[in-house]
Amino acid sequence: MKTTTTMPGTAELPGYARPTRAGGATSPDTRLSSNSKDRWTQIISDTYFPLTLNYGGHKEDAFQGSLKVWKAAGSDYSLSRLTSDRAEYSRSCSQIAEDSQASFLVTIPLQAKVFFSQHGRSLNCPPGHFIVEQGDAPYRFGYATPNDMWVFKVPEGSMKSRIRRPERYSQHCFSAQEGIGCAFVEFLKICSQHVNDCSVEDQSRLFEQALSMLSMVLEQDERVLNSDQSHLKTAHLMRIERYISANLGDPELSPARTAHYCGISLRYLHKLFAGSGYTVGEWIRAQRLEAAHRELESLPLGVNIGEVAYRWGFSEQAQFSRAFRRRFGYSPSELRDRQT
Repeated sequence: MKTTTTMPGTAELPGYARPTRAGGATSPDTRLSSNSKDRWTQIISDTYFPLTLNYGGHKEDAFQGSLKVWKAAGSDYSLSRLTSDRAEYSRSCSQIAEDSQASFLVTIPLQAKVFFSQHGRSLNCPPGHFIVEQGDAPYRFGYATPNDMWVFKVPEGSMKSRIRRPERYSQHCFSAQEGIGCAFVEFLKICSQHVNDCSVEDQSRLFEQALSMLSMVLEQDERVLNSDQSHLKTAHLMRIERYISANLGDPELSPARTAHYCGISLRYLHKLFAGSGYTVGEWIRAQRLEAAHRELESLPLGVNIGEVAYRWGFSEQAQFSRAFRRRFGYSPSELRDRQT
């Protein structure tokens, strides 16, 4: 569903007429009048996660901003187009402690540069580039002049299932001016234009495809590769992850087998994954569950859940269902019922 929030006196962005979709209608515009700064702070926090805003001396009735949101039904993915006068956003430890929905934000400024500070490092990101903001760590973000931005919100679980140690990427600014980086941003624009025409299942798939493109941009960046202690370690990790991805359906896939194929010791394999938030076995299971989830969303309703479980390396349907519920909060059968 697409929603639009507009501050008083701010026109909607050209070329973004509000579409409708069979089976549902979009929300009407919400126009803010009294206490506009407080209301804007609340809308920003509701759209992304709790944040503190500093408006840089703007008078109450002088600040202008506009926010449009495209959200995949039934998921925590969202894409938004935000325009506003200068502002500074900050996320504190207390806000993080009270927030149960961890997410990453990918911000692409279009009009003016943004500043961003996290993990002790400060960045200036100009238009034509983007940054990755880790939602479960304190940070500061803002812009000194009016700005126009795309913001792609990705649930933490989805981010970590596709990108190993994604927190590393908050240290760099990434180009969206050519190659896969440019294609990623163009694809986000396509999502905004067509997500409301898609079925509920396809809405999530659109944003998952955007995440796949983002992972390609991030994981081929030489600065991040060079920061990972050594090229050799990075080469090992990339080979390990490719091997696991290619063999998820093999029930015999294991850390020991992975280490043997990659020509390293089992002990070194576990050492490589230390600090990633996953053991090797947990990474394999997470990848299998994500693959099974995508397949269950796309296959006809008559397909047996057990067949999907076996196809992705699970030897027992009951074991698969328990693991599926722990990861997603609902069972495979409940996912199918929701589709019906």
